[in-house]
Amino acid sequence: MRRRSQNIHERFLRHIWSKQYLRGPLEVVDERLLTVFDVGRLNSGGGPDFCDAKIKIGGVTYKGDIEIHRTVFDWLQHQHQEDPHSNKVVLHVVLESSSNDPPTYVCSKREVPVLVLGTFLSDSIHTIWRKAMLDERAQRMRTIPCFENNNSITGDQLQRALTKLSVERLELKLRRFEEQLKQLAFERRMTVREQLYLYGEPPQEESPDEIPPPQPELTQKDFSHKELWEQVLYEGVMEGLGYSNNREPFIRLARSITLEKMREWKFVRKDLRREALLFGAAGLIPRIKTVKEKASLNYVRRLAQIWKELRLEYRSEILHPADWQFFPTRPSNFPILRLAAASALLDKFMFDDLFRHIIQLLKSYNTAEHKEQAMLHLFMIEPHEFWGHHYNLHESSSQTITALGTTRIREIIINAVLPLALFYARTFKESGVREGTLHVYRSMPAMENNSIIRVMKAQLLKGKLALDSVSTQQASIQLYKYYCTANRCQDCGIHAFL
Repeated sequence: MRRRSQNIHERFLRHIWSKQYLRGPLEVVDERLLTVFDVGRLNSGGGPDFCDAKIKIGGVTYKGDIEIHRTVFDWLQHQHQEDPHSNKVVLHVVLESSSNDPPTYVCSKREVPVLVLGTFLSDSIHTIWRKAMLDERAQRMRTIPCFENNNSITGDQLQRALTKLSVERLELKLRRFEEQLKQLAFERRMTVREQLYLYGEPPQEESPDEIPPPQPELTQKDFSHKELWEQVLYEGVMEGLGYSNNREPFIRLARSITLEKMREWKFVRKDLRREALLFGAAGLIPRIKTVKEKASLNYVRRLAQIWKELRLEYRSEILHPADWQFFPTRPSNFPILRLAAASALLDKFMFDDLFRHIIQLLKSYNTAEHKEQAMLHLFMIEPHEFWGHHYNLHESSSQTITALGTTRIREIIINAVLPLALFYARTFKESGVREGTLHVYRSMPAMENNSIIRVMKAQLLKGKLALDSVSTQQASIQLYKYYCTANRCQDCGIHAFL
């Protein structure tokens, strides 16, 4: 049995768990009954194999992560017992067990129940393997619903449908920023209008008719404060810096260390104190004894000393290192390098009036190409010289490093700047800003292809239309995510031409 497990890839075991090729009733090794309500979301990044699973063990329902290995000993070999990312694991799934298996403990010293798959497989390994191969082939061959009968659609018809979908996708991004801006505007209104009382003096009772509604209507005046727009843009930029694996902690950091709080610290340009504040609040300043490289050691010592002083006055959330994902992430997307970029970008917010410059640029009479290039220039930064040869705070690189490249800036423009600018135009009825925003959006050249775009090129466009701009790429993503995979064919705009 042990020899067999060495030849079975964990990817196959994840497939068994996700498809639940098991026969019940299931039991964990201590003979408590196990019920699986939700196998969880497959995690292709670092951390547990499945996230947000829902199970019941011995009558108690748990929601958390699932870790899968060939044997119980793999847990120790992978050092999960020392990794804070393991603290949310609620079930350890293995193919086989033995009488001398050690218990499974997470970093917080909590013992995790173990399920042995080999005891409950619905068929032989070879039969399930064949099923898995068929499942994978079906996934690769998955087609959009109209693949077989969309050959008659012309390029012009595709263009008309995608033009509408491109604006729809921009509108979808806009709504996220609209909700956050409304929340900030409401909080500001409540803060400004809150009546202050002397200590010990109870507030006067008022007539029920004078009690304000729970969600009063916001007016244009409520949105007229530039600080609100700057904060929402700042959060959008931070989300973009987080890329796919670290969006959530970047947003949390932006909402903990707001621009308003940043101004209270009275930082100057290229202030190392601000970098220490970001790294410290992110929980990413390493222990000095773990750093060996000389330049990194000197830099970390300075950051640690500054953070020690700032920490005395810092009252917001401090993230844990386990909140961040480093692997599998390209070094250029490491959160520590992106935080260095964020520190440099904050100069643009604090001293260069970034949001106002963006709005003025979009409503100018320059060409769309000029506006895009000028916007790229607005986001160009020069971090501390340390980051010219470091991806992290532990070791140097012989390569010259760019903390924030053109591709990442363009994605921030697409996903944060343009949607927020469009909402600004709508709020204040600025037709010039609206036209300028849409012009830039439709004129930006295409980004790199992803798996969705490749599917749509092959199965819908079929050479009749080129996805040669950002807007058409965004439209194809919108079509695939919200219509094709949701079986909303009657609503997609393409269906009318079939």
